[in-house]
Amino acid sequence: MRNLTLTVAAVMIAGSAFAQAPKFVLMEHFTQASCGPCAAQNPGFQSTILVPNPNTVRHIAYHTSWPGVDPMYNANPTEPTDRVNYYTVTGVPSITMNGNQKTGQPGAFTQNDVNNQFSMGSPIKISVSEVDNGNNRDVTVTVLTVGTVPSGNYKLRVAVVEDPIQYTTPPGTNGETDFPNVFRKMLPNTTGDAYTAASIGSSVTFNYNYVEDATWVNANLKVIAFVQNDITKEVIQCGTVNDPTINYTLSAPSVTVMHGTSAVANSFSLTTLNTGSASEDFVYTLTTDIPSGWTAGFTVNSTPYTTTGTVTTAAAATNNITINITPDATPYVGKATLTVTSVQNPNSPPLVKTVYVIANVTDLVVSNSGGIGDGVTVGSAANWDSTFTNAMIYANEPGWAKTDELVTAMAIRDGAFAGVRNIYYNVGWTFPALTDELVLRLTSFLNGGGCLFISGQDIAWETWDTANSPYFTANTQAFFTSYFGCNFSADGGATSTSLTAVATDLVFGTVPNSNIINTVYGPTYYYPDELTAANGGTAVFKYNGGTKTAGTRNTNGTWKVVYVGVGMEMLGNITAKNEILKWSHDWFYGLVSTPEFDNAMLTLTAGQNYPNPAGNSTIVPLSNVENNMTLEVVDVQGRVVSSQPVMAGAATVEINTVNLEAGMYFYRLTDGQSYTEMNRMEVIH
Repeated sequence: MRNLTLTVAAVMIAGSAFAQAPKFVLMEHFTQASCGPCAAQNPGFQSTILVPNPNTVRHIAYHTSWPGVDPMYNANPTEPTDRVNYYTVTGVPSITMNGNQKTGQPGAFTQNDVNNQFSMGSPIKISVSEVDNGNNRDVTVTVLTVGTVPSGNYKLRVAVVEDPIQYTTPPGTNGETDFPNVFRKMLPNTTGDAYTAASIGSSVTFNYNYVEDATWVNANLKVIAFVQNDITKEVIQCGTVNDPTINYTLSAPSVTVMHGTSAVANSFSLTTLNTGSASEDFVYTLTTDIPSGWTAGFTVNSTPYTTTGTVTTAAAATNNITINITPDATPYVGKATLTVTSVQNPNSPPLVKTVYVIANVTDLVVSNSGGIGDGVTVGSAANWDSTFTNAMIYANEPGWAKTDELVTAMAIRDGAFAGVRNIYYNVGWTFPALTDELVLRLTSFLNGGGCLFISGQDIAWETWDTANSPYFTANTQAFFTSYFGCNFSADGGATSTSLTAVATDLVFGTVPNSNIINTVYGPTYYYPDELTAANGGTAVFKYNGGTKTAGTRNTNGTWKVVYVGVGMEMLGNITAKNEILKWSHDWFYGLVSTPEFDNAMLTLTAGQNYPNPAGNSTIVPLSNVENNMTLEVVDVQGRVVSSQPVMAGAATVEINTVNLEAGMYFYRLTDGQSYTEMNRMEVIH
């Protein structure tokens, strides 16, 4: 039955526009009882995601009409099909997380996905209650506003699920007998009810009633309510019956990642709010992953703490928090996580916010955080990031550090990528390798003069096999076309057993041959992407020394990209791994002579600055600046101490030297890959 009443009620919250409730993670799972891959991946998803996260993950399993028989689909074929069409699901198994945050097969999801979503926060809280009347149920859904809800076309959807449904014999052909959180129906229907946020501190209540089907096990029924933006499909919050009591919010800082400078503190400001009706003790704990020379701590209402502190907070009171991270000269991506728990409500899930400082980094090893493609092996591409970090040492690169693609995208978004010139993206065999958010940020990075190395099997497949891949988007395809210098030819197979450099290539021609190990993921999962050079790219690696292209390099004079269609972890020759990454590094820095880069920098000049010595500022004359560039000031130890953009066509650029200590410096122009000769500059004050 459709919702009966709509009410607005005020509650005692002295909320701010930036208050955030914990954001529960909704996993909408498309599966089928006769789907073989479902039977292979669903148990792993249950053991690694559902079982460890009972207080943070909400799960709805929609059973589809294909590929075979499924009585759970037959019980209500219309509404699961509505959700299939809503998300344009083309194959099973497939999971959509919080509407538009991530889509992939069950094995693609990791604990990091859960942690990152839960820590994002939401401007609303959803409370759900049910009353069983014997053969029908009353359901009440209350949506409380705790912060500013972004504009959008929002719908409240309420799903009835049965958890679990268990059969003594498999109901389909894939052998599964145990099915969690099976979708039964929507209240009032899959269209949902329009939701308009109440003012901060007020709530909206929806009432429903539904009849219990005689075939359902009533004791296993529950409803899951979620608010979804029908424009973007993002689920901004979800909730279910018996959700734990959470009497606090934790706001997000204005930025998640900051660019750090040695000996200078980076400060992140957050707030917590007691949304309960009584005083409560909140425990704040800060954990960090920073080098020994870095320092970190936090304050609550200006009281300093190093690792932990307990603060008694009155009802409706706000605590102001600052996380401080101070780097030294060590290149690193420092991580600090603030966790908030309640003494009075120990079963409440902790609220968590993680912030990062990236300092002194020029070369960043990025490992994809997505799950490994077989859906069984635990971990992500970080399992083999040592292949990349060892190669940075092999290349004598002093400015390397490592992180994942999520932090990388946030760092570029937050303007924290100053000084980072090169990314080495370790995909391995994880999904998705490319998302709309990541390619948006990588596009900005590359167009600003950055360089990208990327390797892994099935990157091209996930982008271009529109009939079978659940990961492609128009944006990821456009990114691939614009930068990778190739087209997708085939999914690869067992006959591609070795990687061979194109001997005539000016960069990679001397890389030794390597066998490709087909047992890293098991011989069943061996998909070295077959490519064809295109869109300005140059083939640099072949399979078996034949005609099938295994890797390309590409440039437009501003950026450089190297792409290898097989994971570095799959190469059996350690020297080949090191050489591929070293020569990429050297090409990125212009240490390898290739005609396109020699020509690009040939006529570009930066003249002698005036006045010299400089006081508070100085002017550098320029000529033949045909592309956007960067002017870097380097100290006598070779460290870049300042950088600023130089627009195409500029005749001069002014350097502000106020913050430079008196002494000798050098300056140069760079396109992110090559450099002009350095000019000497003296600063006096």
